[in-house]
Amino acid sequence: MFKQLVNECIVTLHINIDGPVLVKSGLAQVSGPDMAWVRVFRNGREEVYLPGSSLKGVLRSHAERIARTLNNRSACDPFADSSCGRIFDKRKPKTSEAYRDSCLICKLFGSTGFAGRLATTDAYALGAPPEPVQRDGVGIDRFSGGAAHGAKFELEVITEGTFATTLHLRNFELWQLALLGFVLQDLSDGLIRIGMGKSRGLGQVCGEVKQVRIDFLGLKAPQVVNGQLSLRGVGSLFDDAHEYGIVSPDEVSIPYSGELRSNGVRTTAIFPGLTFPWAAIGDRWVQRAVSFTDPLAHERQGGRQ
Repeated sequence: MFKQLVNECIVTLHINIDGPVLVKSGLAQVSGPDMAWVRVFRNGREEVYLPGSSLKGVLRSHAERIARTLNNRSACDPFADSSCGRIFDKRKPKTSEAYRDSCLICKLFGSTGFAGRLATTDAYALGAPPEPVQRDGVGIDRFSGGAAHGAKFELEVITEGTFATTLHLRNFELWQLALLGFVLQDLSDGLIRIGMGKSRGLGQVCGEVKQVRIDFLGLKAPQVVNGQLSLRGVGSLFDDAHEYGIVSPDEVSIPYSGELRSNGVRTTAIFPGLTFPWAAIGDRWVQRAVSFTDPLAHERQGGRQ
């Protein structure tokens, strides 16, 4: 499955800044504010941006919360000795075995056993990049409740702007696409914060899906029949899906009023704006999460000792 491509989902996403936000640079500051925005040299100038790695980490963290709400076993702790990656580092399984035995979140976002299904690009500002403004902060004395002596610091924030990024999901199962839909809904509702200082009022953003593009590659691409498109996960497109523990068949009919584009190899369906029917596949994630049993339960217990 990892050496061939059978389906893809590409989500064009805009992230609107709804309050002060700081994604801190990891570089030590010789001068200027103590906490500076991460920057990149682009179009002949330095500008602030949202790193794709940071965005993916935020999405993964929120997906873990959603998963554990339904089934605590469906998401491992990626930093613990009992994580999927740490276990695979010791066991050295084949890629198919690593995918089959992973928790649901690692199946989507990856671990040291294999690359994740989801990739996130850096997000750059639309139009003129926003200029950070400097704010003062101060540490709080835990006993008096007032300002702690000598604990003043300076930080940079942006308070407006829109950043564009792309989420790229490859060789997906339908439950993975459905989980991504739940995460995007929470991002749209302003329930996910980014950057540092989230508990101090920073990081408020709002996501806006501009387009969802679904691609099928190969001879098993579906067609539109009576206004319905058979949305097929990898279980219905990959002959050896059982080796990876993937349920087969894996498909659901969704309404589609557009025209499919095909060049004989790649067949594309485009859903502009908010027209993708996320509700039609939402139960695929719920059923998968609730019924999940952990193949690594015994080994995880050993890692916690």
